[in-house]
Amino acid sequence: MKKLFLVCLMMLTGSAWAEWVMYEKTESSTSYYDPATIRKDGNMRRVWQLNDLRERNTSGVMSRRIRQELDCKQESYRILAFLSHSEPMAGGTILESADEQKIWRAIPPNTVAEALLKIVCAK
Repeated sequence: MKKLFLVCLMMLTGSAWAEWVMYEKTESSTSYYDPATIRKDGNMRRVWQLNDLRERNTSGVMSRRIRQELDCKQESYRILAFLSHSEPMAGGTILESADEQKIWRAIPPNTVAEALLKIVCAK
């Protein structure tokens, strides 16, 4: 049932409809978020993020699409959905996927995660 839900969720928020906005560039990847997917609930935010890798990794992954929940007050996050794609910008086939992880992680300063936190929590 979770897999079916994840597939439906991917169809509704697929990269074809996303308006990815670049917010951070590193040596290994470029990170984007889709402003249309930001959902607010008090101090909490949910958003789709896309990491476009500069080089294909050993598993054949070129991009990752991640649905995150961020706690603006506690400056932490958890992953709600994770999809690895064979091509840039969430294209090609899905190579890996994972459902909700309940583990909250602190967001370290001066990281890609902190940059996203600042953007979505300002909205």
